[in-house]
Amino acid sequence: MHIAVTGASGRIGGTVAAELTARGHRVLGLDRVEPHTPVDGVDYRIGDLADLEPGDPALAGVEAVAHLGALMSWDPADADRLHHANVTATLRLIRALEGGRCKRFVLASTGEVYPENRPQYQPLDEDHPRLPTTWYGLTKVLAEEAVAFGGRANGWATVALRFSHTQHPAELLDPDSFFSGPRFFASRRHRKALAAGDTALADQLAPYAGDDRTLLVARREDGAPVQMGILAAADLAHGVVLAVEGDTTGHEVIGLGPDASTDLGDFALALAAEADLDTVEVTLPATAPSYVTGNAKARELLGFAPRIDEEEMVRQAAEAHRRRNTGTA
Repeated sequence: MHIAVTGASGRIGGTVAAELTARGHRVLGLDRVEPHTPVDGVDYRIGDLADLEPGDPALAGVEAVAHLGALMSWDPADADRLHHANVTATLRLIRALEGGRCKRFVLASTGEVYPENRPQYQPLDEDHPRLPTTWYGLTKVLAEEAVAFGGRANGWATVALRFSHTQHPAELLDPDSFFSGPRFFASRRHRKALAAGDTALADQLAPYAGDDRTLLVARREDGAPVQMGILAAADLAHGVVLAVEGDTTGHEVIGLGPDASTDLGDFALALAAEADLDTVEVTLPATAPSYVTGNAKARELLGFAPRIDEEEMVRQAAEAHRRRNTGTA
């Protein structure tokens, strides 16, 4: 097929584009920025999706779309930027495909639409009410609705993939990683606590302010595990490819995540043991994430099955950490 991948310069989009080309598809990569490492065989078009015109001739031959381009932010000050990137751009992309050969549209959505950290029931599934508490979550609800409408209006098969939390294993033990730094490293969590005015947690972590060798072993004050679904980026990308190549009809909402949620405290202990790092136990409030998701629908409709489990993620994370610290990364 001729497939458009938006966000093709990003960490997930680039992986999806590479797998699609390896499987014999012709890929048009759309992004606002040039790729750091272009994928061989991908035809890149650089620009803002919000600037696309209805019936764009450059997209006339596109048969399927993996719409991964988005802005992710939990800062209320970014509300307008989030709407532009996640809603306006989605609408313009749908309009740009009208009248062409497109028959299938896959949207990257998120568990933030529920949101996962405030579940009404568990395990969370695709029927859970959408009651987002952030502008980011709201823009993804609106994008889902726009794609479902676009499918009905144009006769496309559409899929909203609700992604779980996703990490490249190499990011897990990188203190400067956007997600993993404050999640696993005591020094980075200390900075985050100070910035948020969380003096109780900042005081717990003050002795580790400059220490990048100590990992956080998080437990909740109510005894519940601090847990969430973590899916390796390569597995997530493969799930997107399966959705693009799939034969579902109408509009489907599919959660894309691991087989089981990860206890972040136990996970930090495993990472520390494998990478020869230190740990410190911290107590988080009962509002810290503790949720369980499933992937039964993805398995049934897409044939999806994660291939990188927690043990392999730990192994790859420790190996990447050793390479970084020996200058061989």
